[in-house]
Amino acid sequence: MKSALERVWEPLDIGRVTTRNRIMHTAHTSTYAENNILSDRHIAYYRERAMGGTGLLITEQQAGHRLSKGSFKAACTAWEKRCIPQYEKLAAAVHEFGCKQFAQLFATGVHDRGTMQIDEWHPLWGVSAIPSTVFNEMPMVMGQAEIDDIVSGHGDAAMNVLRGGLDGVEINGAHSYLVGQFLSRAYNVRTDGYGGSVRNRCRFALELGEEIRRRIGTEIPLGIRLSFDEFVPSVGITQEESEETLEILAAAGLYDYFSISAGGYHSLGMTAPAMAYPEGIFVPFARRAREIVGSRAKIFAVGRIIDIQMAEQIIADGDADMVAMTRAQLADPFLVRKAKEGREQDTVRCIGANFCASRSRYGLEVTCLVNPAAGRERKWGHGTRKDATNPRRVVVVGGGPAGMKTAAVAGARGHDVVLLERASQLGGNLNVLRLLPTRSEWHVAVENLERELELAGVDVRLDTDPDADALRALAPAALLVATGSFWDRSGYTQRRPERPGIRGVQQPNVLDIETAVLRASEDATALGAKVVIYDDAGEYMALGLADLLSAAGVTVELVTPRLYVGEDVAPTLQLPDIMPKLIAGGVTMTAQTFVDFVDGDSVGLVDGWAQTSTRRIDRVGTVVLSLLRLPDDALYRQLAPQFHDIQRVGDALAPRSPAAVIYEGEEIGRAL
Repeated sequence: MKSALERVWEPLDIGRVTTRNRIMHTAHTSTYAENNILSDRHIAYYRERAMGGTGLLITEQQAGHRLSKGSFKAACTAWEKRCIPQYEKLAAAVHEFGCKQFAQLFATGVHDRGTMQIDEWHPLWGVSAIPSTVFNEMPMVMGQAEIDDIVSGHGDAAMNVLRGGLDGVEINGAHSYLVGQFLSRAYNVRTDGYGGSVRNRCRFALELGEEIRRRIGTEIPLGIRLSFDEFVPSVGITQEESEETLEILAAAGLYDYFSISAGGYHSLGMTAPAMAYPEGIFVPFARRAREIVGSRAKIFAVGRIIDIQMAEQIIADGDADMVAMTRAQLADPFLVRKAKEGREQDTVRCIGANFCASRSRYGLEVTCLVNPAAGRERKWGHGTRKDATNPRRVVVVGGGPAGMKTAAVAGARGHDVVLLERASQLGGNLNVLRLLPTRSEWHVAVENLERELELAGVDVRLDTDPDADALRALAPAALLVATGSFWDRSGYTQRRPERPGIRGVQQPNVLDIETAVLRASEDATALGAKVVIYDDAGEYMALGLADLLSAAGVTVELVTPRLYVGEDVAPTLQLPDIMPKLIAGGVTMTAQTFVDFVDGDSVGLVDGWAQTSTRRIDRVGTVVLSLLRLPDDALYRQLAPQFHDIQRVGDALAPRSPAAVIYEGEEIGRAL
């Protein structure tokens, strides 16, 4: 039984500011900026979460210096006065609901491209002559003049935040950005007063704090976000060094709070831990920070905290004063209000798929897989779903994510909705994903949608495979066909358009990946002692199957024509978790290579460039094809001439990601 929530509702004093509760939303990259200032899309996003009950919001990172807009094209500036009117609009928007809004200031250092902003090309400014692990651009090493310039810029930016009516300032010292680069021996090999000892490496953070305090005094709070562990053996920020750093910074009395995160550019997977990692993964870091800092400053805890009951326990245990539920509130901006009203069970839960992170890695506006309204609050925010003016009978065939979302939204608007699913459970292809190691959180996505269906009063009928007569008997005014997709078995790849497919794929030892996962989830040795997985989809499923098989002692070779294995998984920050497992399991990973033929238990490979035979793999038990999917639209084609208002939804129209088809379900459900 869940405990009563008490501590999370307590106000918190941070400097002169008091928050209404102990739940917050940290800074996260959203790339919503227009002309490099905070946009109306930003304001709508933060307003929604303020309305939803959170106590404290912190903006996306804002450049604290003229050369620090960052490695995203759509980045924000706090350094220029033109940002102030938007800050004023933001303050008014969140203050309407009793929420506090801080702005995060940052400088990128080497994690940037000097040619990102077309009219502001410049050499990067680095702590030392060490480039970014991602951008690989050698910086100019900063001298005292450059350091002083950045410090002064942060002072100007803090004044803009104050003049804009926001409630506080946070310095980004985490995740390997410039302050973190000074703190980390992975970037800082200076021999002057900014390098060497931990105290010297803290000097830049202290100077920033001193300058900002000189400019804003104690009118608004000042905090700093830190990575407690950079997860870089020997040379990165370690837990032991962070303990010393916290003591130095706390003793200076400059900072009202420390937000304790982890990870950096050498360990990007830890900056936003995905579903493979446990909930509350960084809480022990906050606990240790609390022990060191004591009552000298507040401690904020972060790190995949998606359950408000966990937040309650963290505060009750004294591990932190404030708990961040950032991705949780990306998934459900009304998480806090629902808990306050005793409606926790109605919360749309984050599943840790990191679709949000992948969008930001591509430089695209961030949204959420399970919440298509995220980032679209002006269009789809609270109160924008209008009741149907002409309620009618709507029948949805197919209970995958697209069909479920369409039915739920239509039902919530007042339509009489019937959802028919031929399987014994809802969820479609998400039920296959959840069978893979560390992927069980996909069941939460299904449960989110099931709860929406229940709240909307949708009539769900399982084990039902209707024909035209059965559908006519339901008398639908609108018929939505969401019958999903199936995996291509031909072996065709758009990278080799001259050939129709792979020779020999009709053999019984060649399986599509869905069939392979279903068999292997029951018996990991069912596919034989040696398996070749040919992955042209680039998604997680091939990696997950390789993990499942290799853990059972199966010899696995994962072949892909792409540049590297897991190419489309990398932006979700999940490769750092899965790749060590595959290596430990002995999985052979072969990129830029095609499967040429399957002949009995032999598989022939050709390289992806010269396309000459490279080698032959013998004694293969099963060849698994992870290709693209094709629409399962046979029912639609049969029914289309017989029904007037009929349309395809989701993968039955065109196979896409879960995020794309859930979005489409929202869109169609609103339009009915």
